[in-house]
Amino acid sequence: MLPGYFQAGVSYHKQRILFVVTVCLLAVSLFCFSSKYVTSVLSKVPTFKVFQLSDTRQFMIKTYNRYNFVAFKKKPGWHFVDFPCHYTCKKHAAQVTVRFSNKASDIIGADGVFFSTGPFTLEEWEALHYYRSPGQVWIFATQEPAAIVADFLPPKAYRYSTYNWSFTFHSTSDIHGAYGWYTPYPSPPPIKEKNWYKSKPKLAAWVSSRHCEGLGWNRTLFVLDLARHITVDTYGKCGNITLRKNRAIAQKVFNEYKFHLSLENSCCSEYLSEKLWNAFENWESVPIVIGGTKEEYKRLAPPHSYIHADDFNSMEELADYIRMVSENETLYNEYFNWRNKGYVQQQSFEYRFPVFDTGVCKIVDKMEERKSTNATGVDVFDPYGPNWFGSCYRCGEHAWIQNYNIWWRRLTFAKDWEDNRTLYWLDG
Repeated sequence: MLPGYFQAGVSYHKQRILFVVTVCLLAVSLFCFSSKYVTSVLSKVPTFKVFQLSDTRQFMIKTYNRYNFVAFKKKPGWHFVDFPCHYTCKKHAAQVTVRFSNKASDIIGADGVFFSTGPFTLEEWEALHYYRSPGQVWIFATQEPAAIVADFLPPKAYRYSTYNWSFTFHSTSDIHGAYGWYTPYPSPPPIKEKNWYKSKPKLAAWVSSRHCEGLGWNRTLFVLDLARHITVDTYGKCGNITLRKNRAIAQKVFNEYKFHLSLENSCCSEYLSEKLWNAFENWESVPIVIGGTKEEYKRLAPPHSYIHADDFNSMEELADYIRMVSENETLYNEYFNWRNKGYVQQQSFEYRFPVFDTGVCKIVDKMEERKSTNATGVDVFDPYGPNWFGSCYRCGEHAWIQNYNIWWRRLTFAKDWEDNRTLYWLDG
């Protein structure tokens, strides 16, 4: 028979083993229950990633791609933008925040920075590069031509190390934000006969409120000279007729005109702005154009839908042609035949600017595309290159149009960083 103290020791040892086994069983039971509970709750949420445990059980957790962007340096002129903006890009399950800042250090940690307004001093450029985070994407984003946005052209020392992507109207942009486009029907529908001529009793209109004299050429003087030959009603701050800012009223007024002067503020590659697409989609008239090259209008606009001023040898010849078409019902209606062959689509602010949902989600698409292809290296957008600042030219092939150019043959750009950071336009 064992001594009493030895029997007591064995009993105590069994109790310890029983206690440990009980605790382990309770822990396993609790884990199984909680795992099933988490799975049952999370299964009600639509988007998850599935993770495999070593013992073949599965559980799911909700995941989002999160992006943070900064719009630098001035608040855009769109008064209806309320920063910070929060968006969801469903295609990539991405949650996006866009903040505004004019402080260089605020870009630290951002996935991308949008540059849409200037001007910048040399010190600001240096500060921005100092605070730039590794892998941060800088995006040159504008819907204006190069002649208008020269004030956020970086110094030549930063030419190839500033912008990664472009977000502009130009077709070579990394992220394309065209003002509009023409699409032929895959199979033309039955022809709809309509007499456009009879619904338009007035001759020609021009509406503009900014850059009245243009930057590359004096379009106001062009309109005044044309008005000596035909009747041209001028609206906006550049004209003499005031019209309330009401889309419905504007459409009703402008639909009465046979022709609209769609004169761009400068002549730069593929700059076919809302002035052209409004004439097609909203005002249903024939635009008279100067801006892009003839080839670009042929490539981007509907066929036989516009009158290019540079097709004529003089202002008098242009005016005579406009008058002839305006007095001939058949000739005028021919400028609308394209509507039976295709359609135009004018793009909204949301599509063309990175601070809105559609625009910013296109940037997210680009970033996710790079991730999925395991792209390496650094993308570079050269703002001095042939598709941007190098793409602006003297308006017109004919001398009579060239006479409206202000004082340079071709636009070249330089920065004088020692004299108040002044931008100069040089006669190249």
